[in-house]
Amino acid sequence: MPFNRLNHSVLGEIRPRFHLKIPVDPEVAITHVEQTLYNEKLVSGERSDQLLFLRTPSWERHYWSPEMTVRMEVEEYTDYTTVSCLVGPRQAVWALWAFIYSAILLITVFGGIFGLVQYNQQGSSPWIWIIPIGVVLLSSAFIASKFGQRKGRDQMLHLVSFLYHSLDEITEVERLERR
Repeated sequence: MPFNRLNHSVLGEIRPRFHLKIPVDPEVAITHVEQTLYNEKLVSGERSDQLLFLRTPSWERHYWSPEMTVRMEVEEYTDYTTVSCLVGPRQAVWALWAFIYSAILLITVFGGIFGLVQYNQQGSSPWIWIIPIGVVLLSSAFIASKFGQRKGRDQMLHLVSFLYHSLDEITEVERLERR
């Protein structure tokens, strides 16, 4: 992802984030994006104080459709507004996949420990097979989540493009490098 090329962490891959800076008051910028949102047919969303939640409209939404959370604020000792963006799956999808990974990992670790202890004491254990099965299940879940991330990529890029173009209508937008 071109907007996330500096963040090669696992979290940056799962939920891409980027920061922009604009020389406009946050209230003016967020109001403009909100007004642009009403005219846009391919992006829906809502506003909550200094936050915007941008989504794909319901008729184009699928299980893997992304959401973008946009926060605008003036940081201390700066003369510009920071626009912080976080792109990721819907919260329900995020929670489900966190549960799937956790469940597979817990069953694999505890079943594997039980199998290894049984193997050390008795010389054989059917529970020891849970380790390779768990590795295969974790790999399968990872591949499925990467497939979903790839499926929602075009929608994610459209959300990012909408934000860039909307902010670019009122002022110059500059990428803010953060570590």
